[in-house]
Amino acid sequence: MTGRGTSAAWFAYAAIAAVMAGFALLAWTHALLLGGPVLYGEGAVAHAAILSRGLATYADTGGATFTAANYPPLYFVLASVGDPFVTGRILSIAATLVIAGLIAWRARAGGLRIAVALGLGWLAFAPVAIWGPAVKPDLVALALTVAAVVTLERRRAGVAAALLVLAVVTKPTAAVPAVALLVWIAWRDRALLRPFVLGGIVAIGLAALALLPFGYEGLLRHVIAWNALPWTAESAAQLVVLAVVIYAGAVGGALVARAFSGPIAAYAVAAAAVVVLGGREGATINYLLDLGAAASLALASAAPRLARAPFYPVVAVANLVLAALLLDPLGVVPGRAATTGAWGDPSRLTSVGIVLAGDQLVLAEDSGLVVATGHQVVVDDLFLWSRLVSRGALDPGPLLSDIGAARFTAIVSEVDLARLSDAAAYERARWEPSLVRAIDERYRLVARVPGGLFIYRPR
Repeated sequence: MTGRGTSAAWFAYAAIAAVMAGFALLAWTHALLLGGPVLYGEGAVAHAAILSRGLATYADTGGATFTAANYPPLYFVLASVGDPFVTGRILSIAATLVIAGLIAWRARAGGLRIAVALGLGWLAFAPVAIWGPAVKPDLVALALTVAAVVTLERRRAGVAAALLVLAVVTKPTAAVPAVALLVWIAWRDRALLRPFVLGGIVAIGLAALALLPFGYEGLLRHVIAWNALPWTAESAAQLVVLAVVIYAGAVGGALVARAFSGPIAAYAVAAAAVVVLGGREGATINYLLDLGAAASLALASAAPRLARAPFYPVVAVANLVLAALLLDPLGVVPGRAATTGAWGDPSRLTSVGIVLAGDQLVLAEDSGLVVATGHQVVVDDLFLWSRLVSRGALDPGPLLSDIGAARFTAIVSEVDLARLSDAAAYERARWEPSLVRAIDERYRLVARVPGGLFIYRPR
């Protein structure tokens, strides 16, 4: 292909990626203005952020109250400033854009067109479109990790180590890239080992002091013990297949260009390991974010070579279109419902706000609806509560007793509990059988409101 043809291919890729990234940014803006949850689990994070104002994130109060808080506290503390659904979302969006900027900056040697195209390509990936604005620690931890990899390439090992420690204090799985980079340094670049280890030790010491007010015992229970959910090869294989669908072009292009080298190669290995770790119960498409970032960084490192060849933009365009048609992460394909961990119906918040206006105490499958409407939170992560009960790590008695006494004036579900056996596996995982039986005995379905919510009230 001629130089003009190569330029046209890159222009087409940048244009299509820009359109898809634009749709994502519009959706993120709408989510930001919503002031409530769009993803399951955001409620638990928002609740933990509110509790962090009094350093009570990991302080279990007993009774029926259950606070998941299964992340380290850095993101909680940052998101606690103002409304967590606003501040937390701004943090994630900013982190996502920072990653795009770092990818473009790394690709600057290939020229402005290539740098912009690769940055937009990152934003167009389905997992990024879904999780980019999430009130979750994932993107903040990812931005810190990507910054550490880029910093390590510039041989600032101490700074890189400090960034990695901050990433781990944001999300536990960030430890996988941190260990991978330490191994790579010890194996391939011993000159960086001493400053990397010293920087890490100092950062760990400071982090340990900062974590002290939260209480180590509660923190370890919530972040480590409660995160030790079952892993299955079948779930991991499903995530691997999904990774192939989404990233075949990016990973394949980086391999053909021999772009996986140095710290980026170590990060890519760690990212692949994170995908496999996604076989744990409750994991979703967010376990693919590291792989997308690593592949994008690798492509950026090979930008001068990619600029002279049209193979990557052609393949990347085909891959983006295929992934969008198959997954439709933001529900923009006509006649298709959004899939693969996509957002809930934003109209739920308005609907539930009206229906629950007079209620005092509510148990909701998505606790974000309870947090956003100002109701007291009893269980902020019904999935984790159910999984811990099923493995005998948590006593269901207090919550079942409260349900038996009709303490809750309303229970909000995203599925008809009478037909739970026909629901998706993730729905069944959120409703422990003894809880469903208790609700059936004491409550009845009274309404189904817009947004796909089922309202139960005492019989």
